[in-house]
Amino acid sequence: MKTSTKNQTNSKKRPRLVLVGLPASPGYAMGHCHTISNREVTVVEETLPNERLAQEEQLFLKALHNTIKEIAQIKQITVDRLGIDEGRIFDAHLMILKDPTLVNGILDQIKKEKKNVQWAVHTQITALISSFESHKSALMRDRAMDLKDLYHRLMGALDDSGPVIMEDEISKGAVLISHELTPSILISLKKGQVLAFATDSGGRTSHVSILARSMEIPAVSGLRNISAMVESEDTIIVDGTGGMVIINPNEDDIRKFEEKLEVFNRQQRELFTMRQLEPMTRDGKYITLHSNIELVIEADKVLDYGSTGVGLYRSEFLFFRKGLPTFEEQVAAYKYILESLAPHSVTIRTLDAGGDKLIPDISAANESNPFMGWRSIRVCLEHEDLFEMQLKALLVANTKGNLRILLPMISSMQELRRSKEHIEKCRKELESEGVFCHDVELGVMIEVPAAVMLVDKLAKEVDFFSIGTNDLIQFTLAVDRTNELISSMFQPHHPAVLNMIHKTVMAAHREGISVAVCGEMSADPMSSLLLVGLGVDELSMTPWSIMECKKIIRSINFEDVRETAQNVLKMDDTESVNAYLKKKYSQTITDLGVSCFISTPESNED
Repeated sequence: MKTSTKNQTNSKKRPRLVLVGLPASPGYAMGHCHTISNREVTVVEETLPNERLAQEEQLFLKALHNTIKEIAQIKQITVDRLGIDEGRIFDAHLMILKDPTLVNGILDQIKKEKKNVQWAVHTQITALISSFESHKSALMRDRAMDLKDLYHRLMGALDDSGPVIMEDEISKGAVLISHELTPSILISLKKGQVLAFATDSGGRTSHVSILARSMEIPAVSGLRNISAMVESEDTIIVDGTGGMVIINPNEDDIRKFEEKLEVFNRQQRELFTMRQLEPMTRDGKYITLHSNIELVIEADKVLDYGSTGVGLYRSEFLFFRKGLPTFEEQVAAYKYILESLAPHSVTIRTLDAGGDKLIPDISAANESNPFMGWRSIRVCLEHEDLFEMQLKALLVANTKGNLRILLPMISSMQELRRSKEHIEKCRKELESEGVFCHDVELGVMIEVPAAVMLVDKLAKEVDFFSIGTNDLIQFTLAVDRTNELISSMFQPHHPAVLNMIHKTVMAAHREGISVAVCGEMSADPMSSLLLVGLGVDELSMTPWSIMECKKIIRSINFEDVRETAQNVLKMDDTESVNAYLKKKYSQTITDLGVSCFISTPESNED
């Protein structure tokens, strides 16, 4: 993501601080801090006389109407600027505002308990916020932000105080600093008005992070208390790629930032001169480089980044809205991606609900362990109508014949065979209706140890494997990757993980099928070298990582990295693996001007 800055330092004698958070949106920026916060809301509880109740009720209904109108306008602005899928983010806001339970709860508190409207709104919504913030799911905690946004907008509508933040208050070239940001604030800003943002709370799955990536604004979240550490006009460097910020940087920090920014911007320029070059090692080994995307609009940029297709489209993002998407809406979304990228292949993962991706209309509530609960293919095979609607939409949308279907979290042959039966049933029903269906390659995600133990059998029944390293690592090592207490134990280079990847590759190649890696591990330069050496055929990553990976692949010999991988497989502890890889590759990575994040202790992996 592009940004520019002038070489600047802070004239105040303020201490230099380095904070590490979560990489919410990639890119680099340096600017002056602009701290924003929700205005303070003072609420006083009043017990009203009967003659005031009707007036108070009308105050609430008017404020509710105005807030719904305001959010609908923000949604339309988002659709116009970014696309339909991003606009659906605000469907969650509208769904909450129109929820009969919430609305009637506020009205009952006014009419039956005779409380003033501000108190009723305050007690009802803050109770909801508390329940969301205490949820085990990181995604549900992120959704508390939507409620806070609505809380302040309703309160503003009740006393005519206006919006929380006015865009004219922010000077160009600012970096927004806040405890938390809301999507409506971000979308209200003029294009280019802010260089980046950094927040105490939030994560990669929050709506504001999704919007930031679409708007190409670098961002770091989860910094805990940055909003209390900065002062207005402090200088700050934001590294949205690595998840780090530097407050009041010194000259060395600024020099390194400018070097990284230059590399980053040069990579963007190189797209027009290098995107046609093949990702082939010096000794002729071709490695397919595909993109992971979450939003339909991202399909427009896939080829510009030098990718040759989509290795993972996370279809569940269509379901993060009020109500489930219709058959027609699904066909339109899939068809747009498939036709935009034809003849390049597009791998679309079937609905992967559950875990940290809770969808109100589907997901089970209050699971004690949602990551290992009712999720992914388990949900689809139980909701057969929902599953078959998606499968039919995929088959209908595949007008160019470039679709690959990917089944998530397969842990048994029974799950695979039942899924194949549904696909065949959908194909026959469509053909009986006169709809022509192209042949479709079918793959399974290898992301649980059970699948690894079955790879020899699975390989006989599918066309490709896609290794989801994020889940494979957490399930193999029994490490919840969202748990900060044990985040240091989430080790991609653990010998058990590497041997599982190797076992999967060997089984696939015996049956003549390909293996992709679509987890975050594939985007890390040092890990990508290791994966290539282990025999992985395809690396799929965020589009902005493609050029770095292509540059690395074109600089190496396959036989060399294969020998390195074989040596690594003989090692029995992660520390030895990391030390060996660092010794082998750190100079190469430095010379190429790319960064390595997985093997360093201060890193954060989503």
